[in-house]
Amino acid sequence: MAIPVVDLASIINHSNEDDRKKAVNEFGKACLEFGFLRIINHGLPGELITSSREVTEKFFDAPIDEKLECKPVSSILPAGYGKMNGSFGCNEWLMVCQPALGFNVFPSTVPHLRETLEEVYMYLQNLGTMVENMVNDYLGLPNSFLNQFNDDRSKDVLMCWRYPPVAADDSNKIGREEHQDTNCFTFLLQDDAGGLEYEKDGSWIPVPPLEGSLVVNVGSTIQALTNKKLVAARHRVWKPEGRTRHSLAFFYNIGSEKWIEPLPKFTDEIGEAPKYKGFIYKELLEARLKKERNPHTLREEVLNLEHFAIPVDDCNYC
Repeated sequence: MAIPVVDLASIINHSNEDDRKKAVNEFGKACLEFGFLRIINHGLPGELITSSREVTEKFFDAPIDEKLECKPVSSILPAGYGKMNGSFGCNEWLMVCQPALGFNVFPSTVPHLRETLEEVYMYLQNLGTMVENMVNDYLGLPNSFLNQFNDDRSKDVLMCWRYPPVAADDSNKIGREEHQDTNCFTFLLQDDAGGLEYEKDGSWIPVPPLEGSLVVNVGSTIQALTNKKLVAARHRVWKPEGRTRHSLAFFYNIGSEKWIEPLPKFTDEIGEAPKYKGFIYKELLEARLKKERNPHTLREEVLNLEHFAIPVDDCNYC
């Protein structure tokens, strides 16, 4: 089942209210029914998309010693260059945090890498705020509630990935293990290699590339806040045969000290039991990123939202 495609032109261009409501409803319905969708006419310039692909490919082609020098000045996130080759997948990445944090070193062999990625970062951060407000309206929350609740942008991250090619007879073809994102929303720009799949009703469905579009998916934080009204779709990436795969993703996050629990609109106000106990966001984020920090992490050490699920037997409304 192909994921929906939502045109955001009416939102970007501040069109009439009817067109805007139509886009909001289409976007919200896609989040509700799939947790995964595409957006077009999203405002990210085509020339910036092209230049971001060019500079990140050059970065990953740079000598390993130069890539390893790409480290954050200060961040609790594993920013900079990293590599994974194990049970969680096989890929290498460059994580960019708040542009103000910067990096100690960017490879001199890749001109404009910093400027290009920081420009992409700002575009996608603004897009995240806009999408968050669209979902806010679709769910019938008070005006700008989610934007005000999620007012700390310090944990947003931009990730650039490269997946190595795989031979047809290779037994290890997974590039990124199946997972749910922990954040609020993720925006993904993939090249033409393919390999992305999402889970729907127990089946894994390919998300083939569509030039000029961004893939958007709901994260676990939104799933918790809406008491599972919106669900973070599970997804995974396969390594391509005979060629590399490049992608770029922006994770629109929430403040690490923010207390997360189902909102009253989706529990008390409608007589529904909370499906999750409250938690501080960094508990989920740090557990989710443990494998990026430590290559020897065991699968059972990587927590997801279900760690905070409330058993049905504990329901106060039963």
